[in-house]
Amino acid sequence: MYPPTTSGLAALTRSIFTSLGVGDDFAGIDLPRCSHAVLCLVDGLGADLLDAYAHRAPYLASLSGAGRSLRAGFPSTTASSLASLATAADSGGHGLVGAAFNLEDRLFNPLAWQLYDPRTGDHDQAAGEDNVVLSRSGWLAAVALGVSINAFLPAAIAGSSYTRTVFKGARVIPFRDRQDLVERFHSLPTCPQPQMSYLYFGELDHVGHLHGPGSEAWQGVLQDIDQQIQRLSECIASDTVLIVTADHGMTTLDDAKVMDFDLNPVLQIGVSSICADIRARHVYLQDCVDREVLARWRETLGENFRVFTREEAVVRGLFGVYVVEAACARIGDLVVVAGEGAGLIRSLREPFQTSWVGHHGALTDEEQSVPLLIARGARPSRLHC
Repeated sequence: MYPPTTSGLAALTRSIFTSLGVGDDFAGIDLPRCSHAVLCLVDGLGADLLDAYAHRAPYLASLSGAGRSLRAGFPSTTASSLASLATAADSGGHGLVGAAFNLEDRLFNPLAWQLYDPRTGDHDQAAGEDNVVLSRSGWLAAVALGVSINAFLPAAIAGSSYTRTVFKGARVIPFRDRQDLVERFHSLPTCPQPQMSYLYFGELDHVGHLHGPGSEAWQGVLQDIDQQIQRLSECIASDTVLIVTADHGMTTLDDAKVMDFDLNPVLQIGVSSICADIRARHVYLQDCVDREVLARWRETLGENFRVFTREEAVVRGLFGVYVVEAACARIGDLVVVAGEGAGLIRSLREPFQTSWVGHHGALTDEEQSVPLLIARGARPSRLHC
């Protein structure tokens, strides 16, 4: 029996609130007691990538001596991982079970918060915000206990439906660029109650997709983020804890292990639609009990992929220990998880994603292992820098 795939970010949220004095569940993560927890999340920074390019991130590397890391959970993708961070639940609990999935009879993209025709991919309409996230917000629960939460987000996403729905309870503070982020963070007023500040750095993931993790462009962005977080750390108070982590890592594909659904008529037989990450696909069937499709997919994809039925994925704990009924209905009739270097592309329907160099979503250490870096503030009080 496989152990369940659980979200380290959900555990981290519970531990942060305990360190602030409003909970009693350290969730296996021993954080120091504090009055302000500053959580910097670097989208796409895998623990092994930080180790490999430590020379471009000397400040972050100086914090990683203990070699602590978390597992991202499944799927290892931004929409699911950030929802786990905010709700303190695995994807099977909060219901955002992928980068895309079927919501009733429409394909739903959570980050865009848009519905599409699952067969044609044509845009349908914006989704409503009710009953999409299925679990209560962990952040909202903490606010009810007296915690003040700030979420520093790029202006382009600060007012999105995803932000409003997932980050309930937070005071959202939009920023224009890195300098604006630093200035807005240091403009926070002194707060008499326990406080958490969440700072999101999204550039590394974007560059990793386009140019590849470890590319020169990627290393340059990593260096800039390292310097920015160091600036923040130099100005936080001694009763503040700085935490740096990520939502997932990133890997690359081996062309010899890539399959193209759009050009493979055998895979198309009996399939209604497929969606989500190239390395973690939901497959919806015309007849959900057609076992011949399952056998055909396993034979065609071979040893580079694992193909689960929905029931197998849930029993295995792929989406966490507890999968609520509404989340289960969103999971594909088949769940396809790529092994090392493998990917299931759609060259005709998804030409942009197909062109990417960097990918994530599956269960390899490169995608799952994210750093957990912790530092204490050194200033007697918050200063403007």
